[in-house]
Amino acid sequence: MQGFSVFIPVLDEERLLAPNALAVLEHCRGLGREFELIIGSNGSTDRTAEIGRSLADEHPELRFFHLEAKGAGRAFARAVRVAAQPFLITLDMDLSVGPDFITTALEHLERGAAVVVGSKQAGRQERGLLRVLASGAFIAAARLVLSLSFRDYSLGAKAFTTELARRYLSDIDPYTGYTLALIYRAQQEGARVVEVPVVCRDSRQSRFSLGGEGFYRLRHLWRVKKPPDIS
Repeated sequence: MQGFSVFIPVLDEERLLAPNALAVLEHCRGLGREFELIIGSNGSTDRTAEIGRSLADEHPELRFFHLEAKGAGRAFARAVRVAAQPFLITLDMDLSVGPDFITTALEHLERGAAVVVGSKQAGRQERGLLRVLASGAFIAAARLVLSLSFRDYSLGAKAFTTELARRYLSDIDPYTGYTLALIYRAQQEGARVVEVPVVCRDSRQSRFSLGGEGFYRLRHLWRVKKPPDIS
């Protein structure tokens, strides 16, 4: 069995960081294979960096870094560069999709998948109606512009081979568009992309302006359609 890296980006998560990181560590330790948990702070101004460094000192499987600039994509790109394992699995710090996704993703990656898409629409989601509608509109746009049939391009509950993520490192934008880009590149090259249903329980207010995020993502669709730079 191959090892795996779990990556979680964080922004001002001082309340959730310790208990939820420990929950992920406990789940991973029960899987009986080599792993690391990478937590990347991007622009946090609360005690997130302090708590993260303390956790890394206490738990040898946990690696923590802090970036001054905001941007989940910046943190993901750093994680891709430093990941020590062949599989890279992403979660959100609120564990709106729980650590069980790690087990499911590993099953598919071991069978040859290059990308595993955890899909709220294929499963069940407990989120605000506006967020559900906004996600649905973006999914429809991705189908129209990029001919993608998948039903979730959010950051959490996704998994990649580390090799694929590194090959398309130039497509990892600083913000939230990198998941879509990697899924699209994988489909373009004929790699196996698997969509699995997940249960998402997310009652927190979005960290993003839905209008601004929607405009950014629609513009990003056209950027992604450009040929990749893999030099």
